[in-house]
Amino acid sequence: MSRPSARRAGFTLVELLVVIAVIAILATISFGLFKAANDGRNKSKSKGEVQAIAMATQSYRKTYGDFPACLSGRPERFRRDLLDQLVGRRVMRVTTPGSMPTLLAFDSASLPGGTNRQMRSFLSQGDVTTNDDAQLTADDWRGDNAACREFVDAWGNAYDYRYRVLTPARFAEWKSPNYLLVSCSVNFNESTVDGEPPLAGEYWDPAPSGGSTMERSGIVPPTYFDESGSTGPFRADNIVNWAN
Repeated sequence: MSRPSARRAGFTLVELLVVIAVIAILATISFGLFKAANDGRNKSKSKGEVQAIAMATQSYRKTYGDFPACLSGRPERFRRDLLDQLVGRRVMRVTTPGSMPTLLAFDSASLPGGTNRQMRSFLSQGDVTTNDDAQLTADDWRGDNAACREFVDAWGNAYDYRYRVLTPARFAEWKSPNYLLVSCSVNFNESTVDGEPPLAGEYWDPAPSGGSTMERSGIVPPTYFDESGSTGPFRADNIVNWAN
């Protein structure tokens, strides 16, 4: 009389490997779907913020005669001066008839109302995210307070801005009637410096035709939306004010 065979306990190594492989595949698919959905939400949010900034710049232009400009032309100053003007910290003013405009603190003694002048903001709090929303109060929007230096997109990177520079050597370089505002969006190369925004080439075409860079002339070359490769930049994915 033969004995009944012992019941097998557990799984074989092959079965475990198959289960692990299936779980890994499902996790990869789920992560991809989540990332795609998250990027879609971020793009919608950033496009809305670009539109809000664009509307604010039009209001600023109607009030002060031009779009927000920059005093020095350094990349970080473009972003800072844009925010300062749209939130009301600084205003554009021609101090001497026939001279180039300059930027003054909203409560400068040379402006009507002087130190009693009220700050006028062209954006409501919450319209556009800043790099320090936790400190976004009326006091932080005064003078040279360190809080809120730039607007940032849904990925946490700065919106990069270019327009005229208010110096004799740079003012005439700008050839476009409009400004340029860019979010480098989903596909960008991480900065090599921790905490710094993406490199300028992630926002702008570094070598357009004509010998003048896009960020200095305001001219958008055809190559801007054509550049793509294994390492980027993928500029066709940028969110911009002139072609979304």
